[in-house]
Amino acid sequence: MPVRYISFLALLTGFLLSAQVQAEPDGARIYATHCAACHGTNGAADPANPALAGFDALPANFADALFNSREPEADWRLVVEHGGPAIGLSAQMPAFGGVLSQAEIDAVVRHAKSLADTRDYPPGEFNYPLAIRTKKAFPEDEVVWKLRVTGQDGDDSVRNVLELEKRFGKRWQGIVEIAHKSEGGHDVIDEAELGFKYVLGWDMEKQYMISAGLITAFPIHDRSESDVLIPMLMGARALSDDFLAQGSARLKLPFDQASDGEAEFAGVVHWMRSEFPRGVFPGLEVVASVPFDNNGTDRVKWSVLPQARFGLTRGGHVALNLGAEIPLSDQSWDVRGYLYLLWDFADGSFFKGW
Repeated sequence: MPVRYISFLALLTGFLLSAQVQAEPDGARIYATHCAACHGTNGAADPANPALAGFDALPANFADALFNSREPEADWRLVVEHGGPAIGLSAQMPAFGGVLSQAEIDAVVRHAKSLADTRDYPPGEFNYPLAIRTKKAFPEDEVVWKLRVTGQDGDDSVRNVLELEKRFGKRWQGIVEIAHKSEGGHDVIDEAELGFKYVLGWDMEKQYMISAGLITAFPIHDRSESDVLIPMLMGARALSDDFLAQGSARLKLPFDQASDGEAEFAGVVHWMRSEFPRGVFPGLEVVASVPFDNNGTDRVKWSVLPQARFGLTRGGHVALNLGAEIPLSDQSWDVRGYLYLLWDFADGSFFKGW
């Protein structure tokens, strides 16, 4: 081959390689140019920085591993592209959608995520919507009010539950519940629950997370009833960019006679049709309860729960779940209606970002 052709091919190869390198934005450089002045070079803002005078709050601390891990990259991309106010955050966070390309936004978010060692912290990508019956694998900081209205022969019953979920350590979550019941003209504090959840592991490449937990239920109104031990296993998996699946298995084991207990299996799929948290996200859930002693009735009690999550605030940290449980087998009730109001207090006050 003539030398001139070899030279031409060498120049062409060098040009293509250079173009490829230029096509991959430098997240660290973009961060230093657009973010470090407020967020700090290492991700932690300096309270003495005069540039922050007048800010309503210190900029997010990317060097905090818990904060860094608990939100998915997609939420951070929304903030960078559309600005803080778009999802109920600080007005001092500008929108960079008109300044940076999508590739540059992705690069700077990846760099910000790298500013803390989050290897032992569950990734926020698995923070899926709370379902009605399926237990959630991701550890949260939430307060949830749960209302269940059961239509049945005789008097309908109403059950209110106040649940506190508090995250501690890297993978742990504590759970406290108080339940109130109204039926037949009687209002009673029915039971309390105390327990924990622990994240066993996850795989970002295969898009799944698995957790285990243990709860003890203590009857309050009728102390003749047995305390109940409830071990549980929970999982979460992304089916695609738009569909998220969760599943849980629980055993309800009365202390005085475990053979009177039951196993419960639940699974739900949510359609996350929008990248913005304030929206409507439908889901479909299936529940199967298997009594250990069926007493001649149907062995498995099936029900289906169409439901929807409504993000009430711009950041979605206050949300409403509405659903109905329809029996598919012989049950002691006709239909159940559910309303869950949740507040993720780690993301801000209840009144923030409406």
